[in-house]
Amino acid sequence: MQVQNITLTQNNYSSQRHNPNFTAIKSVKCDGLYKKYPELANELIEALKQNPKAMEFCKKYDVDIIFYAIKQYQNSVESSLHIFFDNISKSKATRFFEKVFGNSNDKIVIHSWGSGYSVPRSIEQSTKEMIENMILPERKVGDRHCGGLLNDHIESTEAKIQKVLDEKAAKLEKKLAKLQGKKDAEIRTQNAASDLENSIRDLIEKGKN
Repeated sequence: MQVQNITLTQNNYSSQRHNPNFTAIKSVKCDGLYKKYPELANELIEALKQNPKAMEFCKKYDVDIIFYAIKQYQNSVESSLHIFFDNISKSKATRFFEKVFGNSNDKIVIHSWGSGYSVPRSIEQSTKEMIENMILPERKVGDRHCGGLLNDHIESTEAKIQKVLDEKAAKLEKKLAKLQGKKDAEIRTQNAASDLENSIRDLIEKGKN
């Protein structure tokens, strides 16, 4: 699958758009084979709604979401979820130009595969895998744990964003401290100059008496 092609078309969401009316989700598109299997695409959307961490992420950042599926070798199917987000750790100018030129790397991508020897069976498998092991939060099913991959990606992404924000805040604090120090030094110099002037006047007055 050519993921970069999806990136270049992320602004063309006017057709075949689902709008679950989430807080900060700008668009949701079901593309590739999911155009032919809308019932499976709907299962993915419903699963995403059930992930609190994913919904919280969508409330904090403007996002565009693409569910995508493509036929692979011998009727196997690759499904993928692409979440393009507005990276608040970047400047507005940087975000603007990245969107204009379609070269933003600010996205979360997860994949799943199905191999049922027919496309309908394969996409059912890849969709089920995407839901149970990728989109839904980690949970125990029987004697094993499953799910949580999307949440792992979200946590990693937010950690990187927060690290950059913290670094910028530290730089700003250092810059403000430097400016404040310079301002304090200027005030001290002004006060010293004023004291000197007063001392000179006082000396002159004393010299007259």
